Amino acid sequence: MRSSIALTLVALTAWLVAADSSVAAADPAPARLEKRACLLGILCIGGGSTPNYQTDVNNCGSAGNKCPTGWPNGSGAQCLSGLCAPSSCSSGYTLNTATRTCVNTASDPRNCGSIGNVCSVTNGVAGCSSGSCTIASCNVGYTLSSSSYLFGLLGSSQSCVAVNTATDVNNCGAVGRVCTFPNGAGTCSSGTCSTTSCNSGFYLVGGQCVTLNLQTDVNNCGSVGNKCSVSNGVAQCSSGSCSIGSCNTGYTLTTTGSLLGLFGSSQSCMAVNTASDVNNCGTLGNKCSFINGAGTCSSGLCTYTSCNSGFYNVNNVCTALNLQSDVNNCGGVGKVCSYTNGVAQCVSGSCSLASCNAGYKMTTTGSLLGLFGSTTSCSAVDTTSDVNNCGTVGKVCSFANGAGTCSNSQCTYTSCNPGYYQVNGVCLSLNLQSDINNCGAVGKVCPTSLGSAVCSSGSCQYSACTSGYTLARGQCTQIDMQTDVNNCGKLGNVCPSTYANGGSSTCVSGACTTSCKSGYAFDTTYNFCRDVSTDASNCGSIGNKCAIPGASAQTCSSGVCLATACSSPMTLVSGSCKTVDFSSDVNNCGSLGNVCKFSPSGATGICSQSKCVITGCPTGYILNNGGCILSASGKARVKKDKITKPKTLCPTGETACPIVGSSSFEGAVKQLSAVETSGMLGGSGGYECIDTSEALDSCGGCASIGEGLDCTKIRGAAGVGCSAGSCVVFSCKTGYRPSLAGDRCVRMRSSHGAAGNHTRSSVAQRHLAARQHTGTAFH
Repeated sequence: MRSSIALTLVALTAWLVAADSSVAAADPAPARLEKRACLLGILCIGGGSTPNYQTDVNNCGSAGNKCPTGWPNGSGAQCLSGLCAPSSCSSGYTLNTATRTCVNTASDPRNCGSIGNVCSVTNGVAGCSSGSCTIASCNVGYTLSSSSYLFGLLGSSQSCVAVNTATDVNNCGAVGRVCTFPNGAGTCSSGTCSTTSCNSGFYLVGGQCVTLNLQTDVNNCGSVGNKCSVSNGVAQCSSGSCSIGSCNTGYTLTTTGSLLGLFGSSQSCMAVNTASDVNNCGTLGNKCSFINGAGTCSSGLCTYTSCNSGFYNVNNVCTALNLQSDVNNCGGVGKVCSYTNGVAQCVSGSCSLASCNAGYKMTTTGSLLGLFGSTTSCSAVDTTSDVNNCGTVGKVCSFANGAGTCSNSQCTYTSCNPGYYQVNGVCLSLNLQSDINNCGAVGKVCPTSLGSAVCSSGSCQYSACTSGYTLARGQCTQIDMQTDVNNCGKLGNVCPSTYANGGSSTCVSGACTTSCKSGYAFDTTYNFCRDVSTDASNCGSIGNKCAIPGASAQTCSSGVCLATACSSPMTLVSGSCKTVDFSSDVNNCGSLGNVCKFSPSGATGICSQSKCVITGCPTGYILNNGGCILSASGKARVKKDKITKPKTLCPTGETACPIVGSSSFEGAVKQLSAVETSGMLGGSGGYECIDTSEALDSCGGCASIGEGLDCTKIRGAAGVGCSAGSCVVFSCKTGYRPSLAGDRCVRMRSSHGAAGNHTRSSVAQRHLAARQHTGTAFH
């Protein structure tokens, strides 16, 4: 037992070594082949992991079983459940995984379009084409029939249907018996094939279409079955008519006419007469041949009696002769043309001289008075004057486009055809109207010293000028580069036709310029109309750059330089930068542009410490607390001459009263408009809205212009009020007492007590509370 196991192990070891060597020889570097062997499925030696024999193409089904890559109708390799198969199939083939082969699914009716798709046909044999089932053939007794649906719009189908052996030409009398109609057409009638018509050139004979030539077939001459026959001869068919082709030996063809030829003629084979028979002339079978003519058999001899047109009998042979041109037969047979010292010709059947030999010329000599025509002969040549032999024999003068003579052995032009002119002894086509070398006359060359010349209407003109010259009316004149707009300052410098913001251009002293419109001036440096109205670098004139002293920013307006901002301590004043004293300047009092205006009209004042101050009042006014108020006479005049106040400055029930230093109601209106539109006051001074029916400082009217009273300024008054536009004194200072009317304080006599300084009037008793009115002021 041990010995058996040992031997087995030795054998196994040897097998492993052999397997290892075999694998190494088959594949130097196998992908997954393992050097592994197992004994009885229990004892395994060598190798690592076990391959997947179900899918590994290198170990398919067993170790080392490598799947091939070449397959019928396929290629590549794959391992399917341990069995090798191609990985792809050729076009029209599909892999059958059951058989692991590439199956023809394009034309195999058992696998048509897909594996296992079997085509079937009733009463026929199925076929497969491009993967679709078809009918290959129909069974005996059936035929293939096609049907379309809705005129073919919905497709068509085929099927095998039963045949009609009585009328079907493909199954006539019996299934599969196909009628054939060689060279014709027919039908199947009662199960019998019958030819009904024949193709062109074929005729129906015995039910078959056979080829017949009814024009030449002696058995079918002119019509089928018409057979030609001749006694003592051989018949023929010509143009569909029977005639005698030949006669038997000893017989000759004879034509016999009917009475006066009225009923035609007939031919027959008659016994031969060798004395007169052209077909047996002299001896039997000697047939006369009259080439290019006609003849008879006379006394057993073939004799020409006439020749065809163009042929003539010469020694009993009709020979082709041109009596119109043959110099040996000119006008008649045997008439030969000949000339001394020349070559004859035959023209229209008459002899004439064609040419003369060398050293001779053709000469025509007339008869007496020309009554008997003229003769032409060859005479010696005069090479000094003969235009056909000028200088040497045979030299013919050629006068192309003109005429001439031979003079002193020289061909010489004497005139030229219209449109041609003689130039160096030759007539040339010249256009004297346009040829610059012959302009107006032969040899007149147009000059080109100043440019390119043209000839127009026979007159020389320039079409272009050389540098430094200009073209004018066909002539080149020297360019004036001081005034020429096309060559201004230098050649080719073309001034613009017009300038923007200007007019048409001119050239002045070699420079382009123009007249510019208002607000523009011509810039000679850059050649255009420059804006001098708004350009700060060219303000008012070219090159005038705005440089206003003290200005930090400036602009140009209507050609005038204006400052828009000034450097400290300068102040912008009407477009200029000036040093302004806001503390004393009445035109800039306190701020730039604040002009002092003093009211009423005629009042005077100054700017003091940046404030407008009234220093004098007009007649009728007195200066009071920095303002002009009406004197007693002035008040009366104001009441008489009421000032019309605006009605739109203040709310209803209030009056616009000028603040001291203001000008007029019109100014107040402007100030109010400025406030409403911009939120800023304009002008100088201001107004305040006051209810003059109860305001203490303008009671009954605007106190600033003398219409009302300032109740607070009643002399001796301690407590005051304003009621219905009238001042009311509530109490007076010590030493004063209210008047009986209660509108002022009067000085008390010493006998009056201090307690007497309160009013007892009805007005005072109302105890009107003094209200300090705070109206709206416009500054």
